[in-house]
Formats: sequence, C-alpha cells, structure tokens
Amino acid sequence: MRRSIEFERLLAKIVAELEPSAVVTWDDHITGKLSERKRQIDVSIRREEPTFLGIIDAKDYTRPVSIERIDALAGVMRDVGANYGALASSSGFAKSIHTYARKAGISLFNVHDAQSVNWSLELKVPILWWELMPVVEIGGKPYFEAGDTIIMDDPRGIQVTADGGETLVDPMSTFERYWNGPTANRTPGMRHHLTSDKPVEAVVIDAAGNRQLRDVQDYVIAYTVQPTVWLGKFQPAECRGLVDVLDEQAFNVSHLPDTAIPMQRDDSWELIEEPDKLAVTARGTVVVCTAPVLISDPKITSLHMTHLESGHTEWFSQC
Repeated sequence: MRRSIEFERLLAKIVAELEPSAVVTWDDHITGKLSERKRQIDVSIRREEPTFLGIIDAKDYTRPVSIERIDALAGVMRDVGANYGALASSSGFAKSIHTYARKAGISLFNVHDAQSVNWSLELKVPILWWELMPVVEIGGKPYFEAGDTIIMDDPRGIQVTADGGETLVDPMSTFERYWNGPTANRTPGMRHHLTSDKPVEAVVIDAAGNRQLRDVQDYVIAYTVQPTVWLGKFQPAECRGLVDVLDEQAFNVSHLPDTAIPMQRDDSWELIEEPDKLAVTARGTVVVCTAPVLISDPKITSLHMTHLESGHTEWFSQC
C-alpha cells in the first residue's frame, strides 16, 4: 500500500472518531454541480440534519503545503457544493498561506498518531488534575430539659442514637465509608447532605444523674467539596488526532485510552488558583483527572452550640 493511501486512511479514521454522528468516507467520488464530472475526494463528511458536506484534502508531502493547494481545494468546494473544506498535511504549511486559508474558510490540520513511524509529532496533551477534599459538618436541633448535660469527651462528638439507645451513631465513620465508596457525590461548589431515615435522639445525663434520650430534629451530615487543581502535560504513547494550525495549534484528540493517562500527579505541575478561567481559554483537548482524597479516621475539630429557645439547642460539629 502506498504511503499516501495509508495517510488518507489514517485521516479518515481520525475524522470518523471526531465525528461519530457523521458519515465519513475515504476516497469518495462526488459529481460536480458545475463540471458535471466525478471529483475524487480524499475524505468526505456528511450529515443529514441539517444537510452538510465537508471535504478534506490529504497531502503526505516532504515539504510544507503551498498556496496552490488552497486554490485547488476552494475550486473543488465550489464545484461539489461543500459547506466546509480542510487541508491535512504530514509536513505542515507555509506560513504565507495561513491568512489566505483563514479568509477562504479552509482549515489547516497536521495529523498525529503516536504509534506511527511516519506521522508521530512531538506533542503533549494538557491535563488538569483535581484533588477533592471534603469539609464535613454534623449538626442537629436537640430538645434539652433543664439540668441536662451532654458528654463532651466522646471523640464522636455529641452522642446520638437511631435505635433507641442500643448503639451510638459514629458520624465520622459513617461519612468515611460513604466518601471512600463508589456512590459519593463529589461535585465541588455545592453543599451536600446525608440524612437519617430513622428518628435520631441525643444521649444526655439528666439532673438526677440518669442517662436519658432527647429528640433531635434536622440531624444531618453536611459537607462541601474543596478542589485543589494542578496543570500538567504528558506525552501519551498511544494517541491520535488533529492539530488545528489556525487555532493556536490546538490538538483535538480522537483516540486516547485510559491506560495512556498518568495515574499520578507530577511534582512539576503548576498549581492553578482559578481553574474555571483556565478552562475557558484552553484550546483543543484537555484531559481532566479527578482524584478524591481518601479519608481515614476523621476527628471532630470544633463544636458550636447555639441556644434557640426554651429547651432547644442547635449544634454543629466540624471535622
């Protein structure tokens, strides 16, 4: 098989991966509306709703593509009624044709396949590494009677029970199992709640020194997720896609297996203070890795109690 055909087929494969809802055809033949002749198209892209035809001219040259190829492709686009046209090159493009291609509405692409001997470029993919840490509060509104005292030296915080006093709830261990499990909601920027489907009671010592249970309203384990974000780059051993020459060399990845993505953060990566702004300015594919910080043996760090009305108290413990 000629190298130029291999290049065209690789291009068609990448475009099909980037355009999964379109019909992508290698070595297409379309009858010109003006010439009434069959025009050979290296790669065509068709969509039905709305009707769309894109054509891509593939050039496996040893030197940069020159302005003549822009003129030739523009002529074919007019003839077949294409909505979109692009040139894909294995050797880049002359700087002098960038402005002309942009004004002509023609995209310029370089092709990359990391596992190819002929078409592998020196490219690195940006990666955003998010580490998610929960900040947890346990709270409720218990009804205390005159003379009640609470046990303050329990590492679990205020003692509560959901089974009539047979066992005590350990909110930190409950949250630890939830957070480290597969169903935890780790979305940053919002407050999450875990509530009990059973009545919760606080354990107190009454004025006579006896252990008693008092009703607790609105018992909740609430948490927010605080992200810390780093920006790095990596060069995957298996990856393919298109480099958009006219869009700041943005690399649009069509194939990148999970096994090619780093599983650990590199210490050289940059700490990002405002990741939302970075996402707006990013070009091409940015890999986002989310790594929840697994917690173990959490401890109560503070306890806040507020008197609401006769007999009612609101408390929040933070860990």
